[in-house]
Amino acid sequence: MRLGNLNPNCGASFITSIVSPTAGHSMLADLRARGNLNRCELTIAAIVNNLPGEIATGKSILPLAVPVLGIYGVVYYGLLLVACGLKATIMLLVGRIIFDKPKTFTASVNNRQSESFWAASRLVINPSVKVILKTLRTMIPVAYLVYYLIAAGFFDKAANYLSFITAYLPLNPLVMPVVASRLLSPAGAYTVAGGLLASGTVSGSELSFALFAGAFISTLTSLRYTIPYYCGIFGASDGAVIIGVSLLSRTLAYGIVLFVTSFFIC
Repeated sequence: MRLGNLNPNCGASFITSIVSPTAGHSMLADLRARGNLNRCELTIAAIVNNLPGEIATGKSILPLAVPVLGIYGVVYYGLLLVACGLKATIMLLVGRIIFDKPKTFTASVNNRQSESFWAASRLVINPSVKVILKTLRTMIPVAYLVYYLIAAGFFDKAANYLSFITAYLPLNPLVMPVVASRLLSPAGAYTVAGGLLASGTVSGSELSFALFAGAFISTLTSLRYTIPYYCGIFGASDGAVIIGVSLLSRTLAYGIVLFVTSFFIC
C-alpha cells in the first residue's frame, strides 16, 4: 500500500483479504463510514484488495485446467496472474500520483504460540480434501453437460456470433468454441479446450490464449455478481464508482497482456 500512498489502515484490510476478500472489503467500508477514507482512497484500496482473491482462484483453476490441458493450463493461470498484478500496480501508481505521502505508521505485532504438528496437519489436509471434493462435484457434472452441448452443436453456433473477435485478436477460428464456452462456464471451457488439444487440431499456446481472451470478454458477464457484491458492501454510490474504475483498470491490464501475448501467438 505504500506504493499507492494510501492510508496505512488499508494495509490491515489487504492482509485480511488474503484470508477473506469480503472481510477485507468490509474493513474498508468501516473506514469509509468513519471518515478515515475518501472515495478515491476507497476505490483504489478496494480494487487492490481483490489481488489476493484473484491469486487464490488458482485453487479452482489449476485442479480443473491442468488435468485436461497440462502445462498449458498453468500458462493460462500465469496470464491471469500477470493481468491481475498489472491491474493492482496500475491502481497503486494512480494513487501515488494523486495522493500525498501518508505519515509513518507502526503496526503492533502480537506473539502467538506455534501450532502442534497434528493441529498444523489438520489445517493443511482438511482444506485440501475440501478442494478435491469440490473439484469432483464441479468437474463431473459439468463435463457431462459440456459433452451434451458439444454433441448438440451449441458451442459451434455460439462461436459464429463471436467470429468478429478474430478481426482484433490473433485467434484461430477453431478455438472460438473455447471462447464461447468460457463466457458460460470456466470448467466447461477447460473441457472443450482439452478435447481440442487431444485431437491435435490446435496448439496448446493457442488454447491458453483463447482461454485468457474468453476471461477478458467475460468481464461484462461478471457484472451479474459484482454489482450486488460491491453495492451491498459499500453502498450504491461508492459501489458504482468501484465497479466502473475496476472495469476500466481490468480492461487496460488485460488488453496490455493480450497485446503482448499476441506477438508470441502469431
